[in-house]
Amino acid sequence: MEGKLLREVVEDTGISRRAIQGYEKEGLVHATGKTKMGYLLYDDKSIERIKLIRMYQEIGFRVKDIGKIIDATDDMKKKVLRERLECLKLKRDKMEQLIIHVEQKIKEL
Repeated sequence: MEGKLLREVVEDTGISRRAIQGYEKEGLVHATGKTKMGYLLYDDKSIERIKLIRMYQEIGFRVKDIGKIIDATDDMKKKVLRERLECLKLKRDKMEQLIIHVEQKIKEL
């Protein structure tokens, strides 16, 4: 069976062992095989799914919500991602205003 060990997936993706195990517990990803010694293996498709799950987390989705999104239709994913993009843009705009405000305060000091 071909694939990468969990340790290798952690090293390659920067996603913690604990996070990946959490994804498995939630049923979002599964190992695709085992070595003779019983170590779990992950194929490229599983690794890409792990990265996608992390991306959804980083943009603000909870793991429980990701389970509903990740296997949805492309149209549903587009809708959800467009909505999240708008939220992210609003947050960015607010952050830019805060940066300007802080820079002004620094100049005043």
